[in-house]
Amino acid sequence: MSNPLVLKDVLNHQDFYKILNFFTDFKTPWYFQEKMIPNSKNDDRGFFSHYIFRDNRIDSPAFDLIYPLFEKLNVGPLVQIRANFVTRSDNPYECVFHNDCNYTDAKTAIFYLTSSNGYTQFDNEEKTKIYCESNKVIVFDCKLKHKMVSQTDVNKRLLINLNYFEK
Repeated sequence: MSNPLVLKDVLNHQDFYKILNFFTDFKTPWYFQEKMIPNSKNDDRGFFSHYIFRDNRIDSPAFDLIYPLFEKLNVGPLVQIRANFVTRSDNPYECVFHNDCNYTDAKTAIFYLTSSNGYTQFDNEEKTKIYCESNKVIVFDCKLKHKMVSQTDVNKRLLINLNYFEK
């Protein structure tokens, strides 16, 4: 898959809002990350994250909430799952093109919880841009580099980033 697969309205209303409500609840912890991309230079934007799964363990009660997404995406063994919270900027900020993991046969999925004028851009021939729309997911091979371009229209951009192997 050299181009991303886009699925709109991927979850039913009830399942989607359970996830959205969890991540917009004031009791949900968010942790500031100094860099968007670890070890990158000139990356001082930062963002907030909430790990759901890492280091072969479940880190959040959100894991059970996103299970319906696993079924839709044919998710098998997991590498990492993290929710990202990016705040609005006056001018679009672009991180560098990157891969989320080093497994060439793994998948990356980005599940948007909110809509905004921010987007994900791919380092393919077309430089494909996919805008943030709530309840939309994009799926692509981990080896396809991508980057985040921040939003300027709304205060928060929420998404869940999944890295996994298919069943």
